Amino acid sequence: MACLVLLSLLWVGVTVSTVVDLQKRIIGGQTCGQNERRYHVKLLAYPDGDFHCGGSLISERWILTAAHCKYPDMYAVLGVHSGRKQVVQIKDPPVIFTDKDKNSNDRFHDLMLLKLPSSTNIRPVGFPDCKKRPVIKNMVQVAGYGATSENNKETSSTLQCAEMEVVDCEILRNILKTEEPEVYNRGLYEHWLCGQTQGVEICNGDSGGGVVYQNRIYGVISTSGVHRRACNDPAGFIDICHEPYFQWIKTTIAPPKKCQWCG
Repeated sequence: MACLVLLSLLWVGVTVSTVVDLQKRIIGGQTCGQNERRYHVKLLAYPDGDFHCGGSLISERWILTAAHCKYPDMYAVLGVHSGRKQVVQIKDPPVIFTDKDKNSNDRFHDLMLLKLPSSTNIRPVGFPDCKKRPVIKNMVQVAGYGATSENNKETSSTLQCAEMEVVDCEILRNILKTEEPEVYNRGLYEHWLCGQTQGVEICNGDSGGGVVYQNRIYGVISTSGVHRRACNDPAGFIDICHEPYFQWIKTTIAPPKKCQWCG
């Protein structure tokens, strides 16, 4: 049975939190079809290094991923699923969603945009239609690179796909409240979708990848449950239809307006 590795190194370089989330693998996936998920991106800390996160092309210049995937130097591998691999260095500073708490302190959310140095001709994932967002019991799709068996630590050479059922996030929050309070506290201000399916176990994996429903992206893989029983807890996805997230994404990736008075 195929495994989908979903790497989850929580908040590396992003926050003062000392919580390290579980690296997650989805057991019960399968090799994606040749025409599926061509917008999926591998993120590297070194140009010839192992991948540490996933991401999704949401326009010809922008990648959407998780903020905890941030490294001092970042490289994006484009077109790897189609066999035309291109390694591109991310030169512009990452853009991370933040807001303020009641004391006007910055709060980092697990959502990051990376700008490519030039446009790609790879077709991006469909933008969300938030009036038709997935609801509880709908099936969403996740993808990544991972081992092809539970005992195999090597990553797969092919992109692995799996489906997960949308579940009530209170299940995950109730687990985290007593056993992972720092992650729980972050979840009080972040907006999540959550997923869990029997037979698709999350144990070690590739954060930052897109959560897709009807060929449109609605979430970013972010967090998991408690380390010691990782295969039993739901996964948490950043819900990009949350209005502040959605507007931030649209504003950030919008092309600059041309100055009508400039020569």
